[in-house]
Amino acid sequence: MRTDREAERHIIRTWFEWVIDGLARKVILVVETDLAMQPDEQGYELLTLDTLRAAAIARSRASPGAIDRIRIVPVRY
Repeated sequence: MRTDREAERHIIRTWFEWVIDGLARKVILVVETDLAMQPDEQGYELLTLDTLRAAAIARSRASPGAIDRIRIVPVRY
């Protein structure tokens, strides 16, 4: 199983997005990764994605503000 440090290597960048619904505001942590995310892609590894997800959750917990959701997206070159 991969370590958190290895998973962090696959986080290319992160940013926050807001979703506004009336008076409610939701904060989304977006995590961009270079990992294959679809089972039919070459190099897809479910365990590596699970480790990446855990690293993203750790980042959200380290954030000073509340984060409502995490979105993991493929890198766009």
